[in-house]
Amino acid sequence: MITLVGKRQARAGNEFVYMGRTTKCIECPLRKVCCDKLEPDRVYTVISVRDREHDCPIHEDGVQLVEVEEAGAQVTLPTHQLFEGAVFTVHVRPCDKWDCEYHQACNPTGIKDGDRCRVEKVHQRAGLKCSRRRMLGLADVTRVS
Repeated sequence: MITLVGKRQARAGNEFVYMGRTTKCIECPLRKVCCDKLEPDRVYTVISVRDREHDCPIHEDGVQLVEVEEAGAQVTLPTHQLFEGAVFTVHVRPCDKWDCEYHQACNPTGIKDGDRCRVEKVHQRAGLKCSRRRMLGLADVTRVS
C-alpha cells in the first residue's frame, strides 16, 4: 500500500506503529493517501521509498511517499495452535508479569483481540517457561482478512 511517512522514517525495512491522525490531518489535502489507508495501533514496515516529498504540518522535515505492508509479530500461542499455516482468532491473555522474557510476545504490538492470524513459522513448539503455567510455544504470525 502507498502512503506517506515522515522523511526520517522513510527507510526500507523501517517499522513504525501508526498512532492515528491528529486534528491537523483532518483538513489536509494529502489525508487520503497519508492516514486514511492506515489503521491505528498497527505496525507497518516500509518496503520501498519513492522520490516524492511533501510539506507537512506534523513532520518538521516533511513527508515522503513510501510503500508499506502490515508487519507480522512474534507471539506466544497455546501449543495446540502451533502449526505452520494454521489460521486462528486472537484471544488476548492478559498478563501482568512485566519482567517475563515473553511478555512482549504475549502482548504483541499491532495484534488485537479478535484478529484472525496465520502461523507463518514456529520457533518453539512447547516448553516456554511461563510463570502462569500456561502451555505455550512461540511463532511468527501475520494478520489475515
